[in-house]
Amino acid sequence: MNVILKIIRECEEEGVCDERMASEMLRLARALEGYITKQLTKDALLNILREQLVDGVLGDLALLVLREICDRETIESLRNWAEDPNPEVRVAYLKCASKLFDEGEVPLELLRTFREDPSPKVREALVTSLSKNASKDDVFAFLAGMLRVEKRSSIRTKILTALSRVERDTKRERRRSILERLKRAMGWRE
Repeated sequence: MNVILKIIRECEEEGVCDERMASEMLRLARALEGYITKQLTKDALLNILREQLVDGVLGDLALLVLREICDRETIESLRNWAEDPNPEVRVAYLKCASKLFDEGEVPLELLRTFREDPSPKVREALVTSLSKNASKDDVFAFLAGMLRVEKRSSIRTKILTALSRVERDTKRERRRSILERLKRAMGWRE
């Protein structure tokens, strides 16, 4: 906690943090300490993180903390966040779910409801979260299906970029494979 207090003090001295930000940083630090020392439940911590996402000045930090504590138990606790009226809260749920998808803990189906989310911010976060997995057949098909219904050009561009990257990588791998077979056929040794 001393390190955190030092960071908050430096932030105030440098004029980067106003009184509200310093206060919220301290509150979040105390909540994390309480969670780590088992004096604060995960649900209580999640409520504090949600408050930051909705109207706090530390929304990005709250999102990072959520991703760190995200596990199967957490995603179950956050189930109602998927339908929250606030897009930042839905994005937070989506980030937790996509982390678990990356780790093979949850199916892609868990993310399907966000394909047609009313908020472009949420749909964009979905594409960004899945783009690194676009080479997987199910994710490629998911993004291609999303492309068919997406109206916003900036999101369509992100989808096309993710899909075209897969095609380039696939072609590069095929060329590499062909070159390797040619080398072996000619007896080439490195």
